[in-house]
Amino acid sequence: MERYKNFTAAIYCPVGDLVRITDLNAFAERFAWIEKHVKVGKVYLETYRHGLTIDRQQIERIRDFFRSKGIKTAGGITTDGVSNAEGGFNPFCYTNPETVKMLTEISEFTASLFDEIILDDFFFTNCRCPSCIEAKGNRTWAQFRLDLMREISENVIVKPAKRINPKVKMVIKYPNWYEHYQDSGYNLEDEPHIFDGIYTGTETRNPTYTQQHLPKYLSYFNMRYLENVAPGRNGGGWYDPYECSYNLTSYAQQAYLTLFAKAKEVMMFSLGSLLNPEYSLCIPINGQLFDDVDKYLAELGEPIGAACYLPFHSHGEDYLHNYIGMLGIPLEPQPTYPDNAATVFLTESAAMDEDILSKIQTSLIDGADVIVTSGFLEAATPLGFQEVLANVRVTARKAFVNRYAYSNDGGVSFGGCEESAKAILIPQLEFQTNDTWELIAGIGEDNNFPILIKTLYGRGRLYILTIPENYGDLYNYPRKILLPIRQVFSKCIPVLLDSFSKIGFFAYDNHSFILHSFQPWYDEVRLELKDGHTAIEDLVNGRIIEAQPEGERMVVKLRLSPGINRVFKIK
Repeated sequence: MERYKNFTAAIYCPVGDLVRITDLNAFAERFAWIEKHVKVGKVYLETYRHGLTIDRQQIERIRDFFRSKGIKTAGGITTDGVSNAEGGFNPFCYTNPETVKMLTEISEFTASLFDEIILDDFFFTNCRCPSCIEAKGNRTWAQFRLDLMREISENVIVKPAKRINPKVKMVIKYPNWYEHYQDSGYNLEDEPHIFDGIYTGTETRNPTYTQQHLPKYLSYFNMRYLENVAPGRNGGGWYDPYECSYNLTSYAQQAYLTLFAKAKEVMMFSLGSLLNPEYSLCIPINGQLFDDVDKYLAELGEPIGAACYLPFHSHGEDYLHNYIGMLGIPLEPQPTYPDNAATVFLTESAAMDEDILSKIQTSLIDGADVIVTSGFLEAATPLGFQEVLANVRVTARKAFVNRYAYSNDGGVSFGGCEESAKAILIPQLEFQTNDTWELIAGIGEDNNFPILIKTLYGRGRLYILTIPENYGDLYNYPRKILLPIRQVFSKCIPVLLDSFSKIGFFAYDNHSFILHSFQPWYDEVRLELKDGHTAIEDLVNGRIIEAQPEGERMVVKLRLSPGINRVFKIK
């Protein structure tokens, strides 16, 4: 069967689905419906989940069935136990010797069947039983769990599997909640060196009515982050249909953004769900979007954006990067400080690096632009931010604002005023007149409050961006207020987006880019072409769109449709 040229489409098959296959001929007829729409290149066949295992004869029959169809097979393990009736998930207790013995046996059994094994993203611990409390000692819960899961990874999962099958490739899938990995033992610093590969959770579902509240941009951002954690060893992105039936475009967006991030493989979870009438539309949706994206994916270069620094085991301003990404600002996250980046973006999590101020100094002296949030500023104050960089402080005061002023002359004066539909609560910052410059302000009564300020340092520029108390209120900034924010982030990108919020802008190093509207309405966007460029080419239909002059600027205006990708290359 012909496969996709630029990625592999995979399906994860939970053990409960596999044990229910009693008639392979009947199953073949059901699976043919999936194959009618999706060119499946690989399946992951699970041996354990939720206390349920599968016998060798059964999984060998199913494995051989898929292999006979030319579909690659790998194993899967989900390390959760039987429900304790308390709700939530029930990962194993890894200080329990019986659990360790059982998991060793599962790892060995699975390795005897497959040359590749992935761990579903239940390979964490939230256990606070007496045994874990005693083992924790004086360590923080995060440090105890990081140490514990490093030990389990190496000696209970990987070594036993490789004793049975020395050529087995062991893969750990990391979940979508990257801000909180360390608190449940996901060790992003050490585990990628223990396992042969990693995998990325790109599930975003409904960002409002779910417990995780993850903006859609995370399906792209987390993929890029883990690509930079383990270059060349990130196997792909994994998403599911749950909590997406309210709007099936939201399901498709998970797949689109996973592929925009240049995933080598896209994993659809799961076999049983995709064959369930409740999610029956997901397979044809996947099939169509895979065909569509595969036609232009090779024409996109490597993803680029403002470099974000997320140190290992850090957290702060939860998932704020993705709210910024939803403003049409391309980001490229990294686990180590991006010394050579021309634009650096730092949220509160970066302040967990005790040497961060000296790193910022070096970037600025070398000519980079560094953008920090009000959360970073507050967290870095004890490190000496005011003494080292600029005398700007986050006060204890807040302000509600719904009118905004912006400067056209670098902060000397304001050149216009805009209004939002609702008032936004922001922290009040204090800065020193004529030492730093206010580029955007929220307007109060005989007062105003900084939203974007700038100062020069070395050969670079230091910007401070005030973040609303509710991150989602970033979406309520008027279009003319978003524009200078985008300008600051997009210095090295040859096109500037001028639009409403909730637009995905995905940029690549060969002057190609993608626009995707997450809004439910049609609206016009404006693209300002830089560096002498005068046109863009639509990579889907080959049409050339000439820019029109607006003063000294060359501008393209487009109408964006909800949920539709527009793929271009600057000419």
